[in-house]
Amino acid sequence: MRDKRVSLLVNGPGELWGWARPLCSRMAQRGWTVSIHLLPCPFASGLETEAAVKIPGVSYVLRPKGALGTLSCLVRHGCDLVVQLGGDLAFGRAMAFSHSVPLACYTYGNKRGLSSCDLVATAYESMAIGIKCPVLVTGDLVADGLDMDEPSRIWEGKKGDRLVFFPGSRPSIREAAREYLLETLLSLGHREGLQFISLLSPFSLEDEVRLWRESGLNPFTGGTGAALDGADLAVTQPGTNTLELMHRAVPALVAVPFSFIGKIPLSGLAGMALSLPGGAALKEVVLRRKAARREGYLAWPNRIAGMEVFPELVGDVSPSQLAAEIDRLLDDRRHLARTREILRTMADSRTPSSMLCDSLERLI
Repeated sequence: MRDKRVSLLVNGPGELWGWARPLCSRMAQRGWTVSIHLLPCPFASGLETEAAVKIPGVSYVLRPKGALGTLSCLVRHGCDLVVQLGGDLAFGRAMAFSHSVPLACYTYGNKRGLSSCDLVATAYESMAIGIKCPVLVTGDLVADGLDMDEPSRIWEGKKGDRLVFFPGSRPSIREAAREYLLETLLSLGHREGLQFISLLSPFSLEDEVRLWRESGLNPFTGGTGAALDGADLAVTQPGTNTLELMHRAVPALVAVPFSFIGKIPLSGLAGMALSLPGGAALKEVVLRRKAARREGYLAWPNRIAGMEVFPELVGDVSPSQLAAEIDRLLDDRRHLARTREILRTMADSRTPSSMLCDSLERLI
């Protein structure tokens, strides 16, 4: 299948860095010509295009242009295979139909239009159960992405507890988290020798990184895989990053303080309506009610295991309350060791990007 043209349709920063990056590398090794088409996404940082052009093996990157503009570009860009990694499948279906080529989709859950795909793949059996069509379980692409991060020596030669903060992928959420984490660290001032880093998105602007540095929050943008080696505990929001922690066997505390709730983006028509003037207050009410009615777990490792591997704090959690929970977990060495063992049993020895490429190759 050398010289075949593959178009990857990607929407959010997590899918770009966690899924598309390792997949592009594997495809390039096989001699495929890979293009990335960035879809409209409410979770985007605005820096995805600059990051995408730097991914090894990518020959072409299409910037997001709104729904109609993106559709127009997709039907004009010829390819032999469409692989959708996140976003509305209407885009992938339109592109595949216009060029009469197969459509594949990698997803963590069920979505409308999957039955129209020629191949549907997911990471885990527990995810496959909720997908309402035949699905291939390949393992998690995020695991391959972590292996692409350059090694780091950020913890080398230092003693004390090692703490990693994940403040979020969107600048607005990170800005809210910055003041919150400063207060949290004040409450942790009694922990002698405490080391910490704030793991900022690789899409962060230098001005933002400088602000975090000047605030004393020790920002790090060198890659998640590099930051996690040697860490004792991570404090994170739900999302793909909880899977990264699982693959590196790092215990974590998952926190969703309601003080951030107004910064959480919503997709679709609801997101558009609540982004209008006066919608912020209503949005907070909607999200609070949704959180109160939620069932099950938020963090992916908890959902996969069917139990609370990572403790979850959801509600009106103050910085001092978060600090108290961090204190408790860092002092409970038995819990940290047991969590690491559980996470190691959940690890997958497969090479997901290679398995997925093998299946994609058979489509053509």
